[in-house]
Amino acid sequence: MNDTRNEIIRLGSELIRSIGYNAFSYADISKALGIKNAAIHYYFPSKSDLGVEIIQRNIYAFKELVDSWKKLDYKKQFYNYVHMHDSFVENHWVCVVGALSPSFDTLPENMQKKLRELVNLILKWLTDLLEVGLQTKVFSFNEQPQIKAYMVHSALLSSLQMNKVLRNDVYKSIQAGLLSI
Repeated sequence: MNDTRNEIIRLGSELIRSIGYNAFSYADISKALGIKNAAIHYYFPSKSDLGVEIIQRNIYAFKELVDSWKKLDYKKQFYNYVHMHDSFVENHWVCVVGALSPSFDTLPENMQKKLRELVNLILKWLTDLLEVGLQTKVFSFNEQPQIKAYMVHSALLSSLQMNKVLRNDVYKSIQAGLLSI
């Protein structure tokens, strides 16, 4: 795949995670990469095309990640999920879901659809993991597995956002609480 295209996607993803989708323009990318705006439009005619590709890459990455965890026990898979965004803390980033969800209503329809796909993928995987873990007594919690998945996912999203604001260990504290199930 073209290096320029990949760099545009990488930088667009970093900008979404750091300042949000609505806060950057192609000019920010072209300046950072030392290319013309036309080069970005060549690969991504509209900003939403870039946004969809970034979300799609997150879908692929999540599928590959959880596939690599399949042979691990349920506790280890859950641990890996809870620690999936550890590297973001140093950069004061949020995950793509946490970055895009607050502005969901302002996103183009194609991005909304792709973001729903990503969120549903994550929640289905997490619900299934929690359900089997609960049935096999690896996990212990009182909520229905889907409700617990909502709670876990929401806690992680908000902990990254709070950590970005407070610049403290709220993310690590939430992780520790989540891992006690």
